Amino acid sequence: MTEFNNISVSGKQTKVGKSLTKYVQSSITQTLNKYFENFISSSILFSKDTFNFRCEINLHIDSSIFIQGNALSNDAYGAFNVANEKIKKRLRRYHRKLTDHRIKNKQSLKYLQANQYIIEDPELKKNKDNTSDPVIIAESEDIIKTVSVSEAIMLMNLKDQNAIFFKNIQSKRLNILFRRSDGNIGWVDPKK
Repeated sequence: MTEFNNISVSGKQTKVGKSLTKYVQSSITQTLNKYFENFISSSILFSKDTFNFRCEINLHIDSSIFIQGNALSNDAYGAFNVANEKIKKRLRRYHRKLTDHRIKNKQSLKYLQANQYIIEDPELKKNKDNTSDPVIIAESEDIIKTVSVSEAIMLMNLKDQNAIFFKNIQSKRLNILFRRSDGNIGWVDPKK
């Protein structure tokens, strides 16, 4: 029998029943077992978004691999199924790259630690009527990975992010990849 200890299913301002929990746990296990023997953890969060349900899936596959996906639907099962299909598609697309990368580079990846800050936009602050509100700053630690540009694009897509900060394995310089408004990917590589 499969253990579901590392699969967390929860609801934010909505109740998640036993039937939905069992369905989600078995589906996630089935999805992951197709490509990976084991994984670190998985969290699935259901919430209400006006008239729809939102399902957010966060998978921690390996020490440095996180996969995220989300979806909206008029019922919780539908939202999970759509989000799970997105996860399956990403896993299918990147599985070969993830496994080949591990075989080619037997040496462990090098990481830099950095702090990440989120600062409120001053233009939005000017538009607010109440000017006595303080600036909101959120701080979290993050790991800067030493990877190639194609691996950084893969990680950005797996995490469903709009930007990624990484150390280029070839130039040994810090680089930024970001998704442009036209859908293409921009790459910032400083000269020194």
